[in-house]
Amino acid sequence: MIKIKLIPAEYGDAILISITGSQDINILIDGGTTKTYQKFIKQEMSEIKRNGQKLDLLICTHMDYDHTGGLVQLLKNTQSQEVGSVWYNGFLQIVDNRYYTQKDNRFTLRDNKILDDIIRKGTMYEGQQDVGINEGMALGTLLEEKQFLVNSIVCGKAISTEYLMQTKPLGENVEITLLGPSKDRLQQLEDYWKQKMISKNYVFRVSNEIKLMEAFEYQLEAIRLFYAEERTNVSGLEELEKYVGDLNEIDSSITNGSSISFILHYKKEKFLFLGDAIIDDILLKNIEIVVGRTYRFAAIKLPHHGSRYNITREFIERYKADEYYCMTDSKRFNHPDLEVLATIICSDPVFKTIIFNYPIDKALFLEHQEWKDKYNYEIVMGAGDSPVERIFE
Repeated sequence: MIKIKLIPAEYGDAILISITGSQDINILIDGGTTKTYQKFIKQEMSEIKRNGQKLDLLICTHMDYDHTGGLVQLLKNTQSQEVGSVWYNGFLQIVDNRYYTQKDNRFTLRDNKILDDIIRKGTMYEGQQDVGINEGMALGTLLEEKQFLVNSIVCGKAISTEYLMQTKPLGENVEITLLGPSKDRLQQLEDYWKQKMISKNYVFRVSNEIKLMEAFEYQLEAIRLFYAEERTNVSGLEELEKYVGDLNEIDSSITNGSSISFILHYKKEKFLFLGDAIIDDILLKNIEIVVGRTYRFAAIKLPHHGSRYNITREFIERYKADEYYCMTDSKRFNHPDLEVLATIICSDPVFKTIIFNYPIDKALFLEHQEWKDKYNYEIVMGAGDSPVERIFE
């Protein structure tokens, strides 16, 4: 049996997958914000320990606070032997080591001051400091100092399709196939970091890995992302098809583009987890290599909380699912976009379930019985105070 828990994580992601059988397997995908750990993940980890189990795989899809905040708190309260392995692309995995293995020289004092200034600011959101040096450490720092096993499946290199594309077993009847990010997507992160540091007159002479990891993560997490207002206003339209969109705009975020995305195989079922990935031609091709040009998944976790900038009409038309997971409280950035939900619902005549882990307005708007009958769908809404559970035998 596979149980998927969609954990309330405010505007972020946190998914716990538990597989029971001859071998029990627990997988945590992202950790939401700091509050997500205190309210939910802490309790889930206690339950795992009580059952004599561990977290077999922890996946941090990318460096955005709404995915890493809860993981920082988790790792601060967890020993390395309680986690089998971690998938994470941080400073040591992304940045070429020639930029931090040079000997110190007369530029070191200035470079250290630049790094200290970045770290002191921490991660800023909407003028409030959610994570900073006083809160704890950067995720990469915790992984390094507490000696968690990071990216062992690729010998400590970056998790990317350059090194890992074939399906890998996790246990009996359980496999995983990486779909992204590509090497080019990770290169964009490195290039961005180098450009930002050069603009600060940084000369790449500091060899202190811990300080570099902290500054790297905080700088990437603090990127001000552009989120346009939704173009489609919710109204009293009688036909859901009128909300269907072209979905031809693309997310330009380099952090979202670096998201780890993958297919989890359980027996004959396949589950598509997309993090905040941007569905481009490369990702589409990688999905096609694994499952063919068209396929129906058991479930698809919608990328970037259902944003219209991260999903395309072509993807929706080619890849369907029995269940779609939309994870957000919708209080920041107003995700999901109604264009995405309407396009998914109207493009597939087969019965499907759209699942929300919060009772957001757009979920309530879709609770329209005539539409549900006509387009063959149902809505499942969590209350936001406990995980939404989905079970597959």
